[in-house]
Amino acid sequence: MERQLEKHLEETCRVPGISGALCADNNGLCLAARGCKPELAGHVASIAQQAAQLHPNSSTTPVICVESEGGSVLIKSENDVTMAMFKTPL
Repeated sequence: MERQLEKHLEETCRVPGISGALCADNNGLCLAARGCKPELAGHVASIAQQAAQLHPNSSTTPVICVESEGGSVLIKSENDVTMAMFKTPL
C-alpha cells in the first residue's frame, strides 16, 4: 500500500502547477510527502478537522483552500486520511 501511495503522490506532483503533495492520518502523522515538508502534516490535519466543525451535520467533508502570494494549498479529508496539494502560481 505504501508504494501505491508514493506512486500517486509522484504522479500528482507531475501535474503542472502542483509543487507538492502530502498525506496525513487523523492524528497528524505524515504518511507520505513529495515536494513539501513532512512536518506540515500535523498542521494540515488540524486545519481539516477544524474546518469540518463549521458544518458538523454535513455528509461530506469540506475542501479547504489556503491562498497566499506564494501559492495555495488545497486540503481535503476522506476515510481517515487528509490530503494536501501545494500549488504554485502560474
